[in-house]
Amino acid sequence: MLDQAQRGDKLPYDPLETIDTLSGMHPRAIEAVVQAVAQLGTPYQWGGESTEKGFDCSGLTQHAYKAASIELPRTSAEQYRATKRIEREALRPGDLVFFRLNAKRIDHVGIYVGGDRFIHAPSSGKTVSFASLDNVFWAGKYVGGGRAAEANELQLAGNRPEDF
Repeated sequence: MLDQAQRGDKLPYDPLETIDTLSGMHPRAIEAVVQAVAQLGTPYQWGGESTEKGFDCSGLTQHAYKAASIELPRTSAEQYRATKRIEREALRPGDLVFFRLNAKRIDHVGIYVGGDRFIHAPSSGKTVSFASLDNVFWAGKYVGGGRAAEANELQLAGNRPEDF
């Protein structure tokens, strides 16, 4: 896999600032960010939901959340319905950000990482990467943020609750 400099990606500003380094505990949503960042450079694959075959947008979010012990439905529209609405100013790392790229339905999702940036599987021929909510394209397609009910539950960094 390519390193960060070869991909040209810049890590977001303080994406993991909510990890409590003294206790090693962090919200499950932060673990989802860590898991999504680990997929940078993975190819886009329509219907994809694995590191081996690639990801589509909702496959990436479902995969990252599952690794953080949070169950999400499979599609971006279902994920939108399954999460609590969050205003843009209140977004925290690990929240989902939703977009309408085509027509009237929610058809794209990413994971907010902080600093008005998100990570997503953009489209065919591209790879998992960062994007900015301030980008003219994404700003015009943005619908809103969503937070899973379990997102704020604490867990030991790098460990799933069921490992105890």
